Amino acid sequence: MQAISVSEARQNFNKYCDDVVENSDVVIVSRNGNGRENMVWIDLTSYNELQKAKENLEFFMKSEKNYNKLNEVKVLAKTIDELDVMDDE
Repeated sequence: MQAISVSEARQNFNKYCDDVVENSDVVIVSRNGNGRENMVWIDLTSYNELQKAKENLEFFMKSEKNYNKLNEVKVLAKTIDELDVMDDE
């Protein structure tokens, strides 16, 4: 992992791009001043893996929420005859 300034990134853009793509390195570009947030350069494979992990986590959280709701539901069992009577009412 490397941490560099914006000016360093500009001066050696190709070098840092090669480091990221060829060596799976991570480059943090510091954007100090005026409340600007830093940024991170990663290769596309790593980005796709992070996105997939995020989607999996979101799916898991939704599944867990739905599972918890299912456990809270009161189930009422009826026979076919009881359902037929209810249908006639």
